[in-house]
Amino acid sequence: MKWNTAYHVYEIIALLLIALSWWSWVTDSGHYETSHWQALNNRLEYGLALARTQADKADTTLRKEVKKTGNSREGLARIKRMELLRKRTNEVMADLHNTIQHLKIMPEDGYRQANDWMVKEGAANRTKQILDYYVDWLASEFNDLSLPKFEKIAEGNQENSLYYEREADKDFTHNYFDNTSPEEAIAILTQKQLIIKRYEAEVLKRLGGGCCFCGSWKFNRIDTKTFAPVNTIQVGDEYTADMFIQSSASKANPRMSINQTPLMVKDGQADVAFKAQTIGKQFWEGKITLKIRGRDSTFIHRVPFEVLPK
Repeated sequence: MKWNTAYHVYEIIALLLIALSWWSWVTDSGHYETSHWQALNNRLEYGLALARTQADKADTTLRKEVKKTGNSREGLARIKRMELLRKRTNEVMADLHNTIQHLKIMPEDGYRQANDWMVKEGAANRTKQILDYYVDWLASEFNDLSLPKFEKIAEGNQENSLYYEREADKDFTHNYFDNTSPEEAIAILTQKQLIIKRYEAEVLKRLGGGCCFCGSWKFNRIDTKTFAPVNTIQVGDEYTADMFIQSSASKANPRMSINQTPLMVKDGQADVAFKAQTIGKQFWEGKITLKIRGRDSTFIHRVPFEVLPK
């Protein structure tokens, strides 16, 4: 075989091997990406199931408390407001669920189908309208409960410093659903459902429905507690929780801190709030210190939570 001929044969073989390797990498990476989103969806759905269970428990707790107090007019009014909250929340959750179900029947690599449905046919824009209305409705309907400010759930990049400057003008629809796979879109919508349940849990707490994610220490009839509406949030969002004492010790000037940072305490309660900056499973440590029989006693709560990527 002449050298030139052999060289060209080897060159062709080499190019074929490179092409096969590249194709293998592309298909494997696509499979890996799909598996990644499926795993994330499973985790999100687990958190959602837990949130639903805790909302049911809060419902039961409030009804029991009202019954114990003789079904007072004020208590029955709180139950009625809770029922309205849960009805409206379930309607919003159902709207998102229907969109998710539509995405689930698409092929795993159905980028075009997902893009057409969410962007071109307006499913994402309808979702934004539903979510925006829900947040506005919460703020208006329960404005007497001293709720924290609920951030809009369906925002784009305009107010988000985590994104590059070149992407800062993307709205909700194009930021999340341009050229996205069905699995990615499902994860985004499920995460939005988790935020809805977090907001619902905060209102339930204010109505007297009890804790959704609580820790408790008891000693000599002193009951120190922590409360967090949800234990799964998105990076860049604000995490909120409460630390409080359920006993006469709330009048004993307790001191409270989170991760060694002192908190302002009023009537035996302190608000916990911070931005979630790091992705992954983690915890915050709260300390409640008060005098028992003349000596300082400290109760430590380690509260787990998980931060998911945008």
